Amino acid sequence: MLLPPSPATDARTAQQVVLPAPPLAPDFSTVTTRAAAARLARKHVLVRIHFFPTELGGPKTKINTGYVTLDAAASHARLVEMLAAYAERDRIDRLEIVPEYKGASVIPNRIRMTATHSRTGERYERSIEIWACGFCPPLDPLPDPDGKRDVMA
Repeated sequence: MLLPPSPATDARTAQQVVLPAPPLAPDFSTVTTRAAAARLARKHVLVRIHFFPTELGGPKTKINTGYVTLDAAASHARLVEMLAAYAERDRIDRLEIVPEYKGASVIPNRIRMTATHSRTGERYERSIEIWACGFCPPLDPLPDPDGKRDVMA
């Protein structure tokens, strides 16, 4: 025999707040060719970038180009601006950029950048998360290039 729900249960149900599901992290594991990545770029899902910025001497070659999300491209551009300011002030003289991939995807899931200075030992590392990251923090900016030199990030 089924009983009707109690008034207390009805009151609790009426007061429940339904929260929307968090946004899902993009998954580019099925994008395994540059042609597929280019199609997504034409749909404005991805953007083509130069991993090693041409502004800092990077080559305009196929091996230096890749596709990333719009947010990752914006973070990459901000980081390039910061690194250019450091280079202008002789705070860095070496830059290493390593795109990291998952599986057979041609879309990197992360780009790691390490900027150093050969004489002073200054070192700055940043990562740009591209996919497979639902709640990645935004890009952590570099310290003021005109600030103290003893602060390492």
